[in-house]
Amino acid sequence: MKKILIVEDEEGLLDGLAHNFRYEGYEVLTAKNGQEGLRIALKQKPDAVLLDVMLPGKDGFTVLKELRQRHRDIPVLVMTARNFEADVLKGFDMGADDYVTKPFSIKELMARVKRLVA
Repeated sequence: MKKILIVEDEEGLLDGLAHNFRYEGYEVLTAKNGQEGLRIALKQKPDAVLLDVMLPGKDGFTVLKELRQRHRDIPVLVMTARNFEADVLKGFDMGADDYVTKPFSIKELMARVKRLVA
């Protein structure tokens, strides 16, 4: 069973994503802030991380940077409401494997994650 970590501070979205991924057969870990997300990612080594950018405490870009310094091999999909080209490019420059902007289709997100963990 593939294990994914969802780092998202918006509780409704976090619960919805977790439910959908569990339904699709994934083991799901969740975190509501960047610090917790980084800690879980380093300890549990999930098969993929869904990472929000706008997080309390440590933002998603900082989490991504620190995660890449320690574990280059964990695929990271960045999720954000900010779809400015500069943000997308920054995410890729920092090592993101994929990038989706909110609102997104759950089917598209599932397809992207499936490709990352294949």
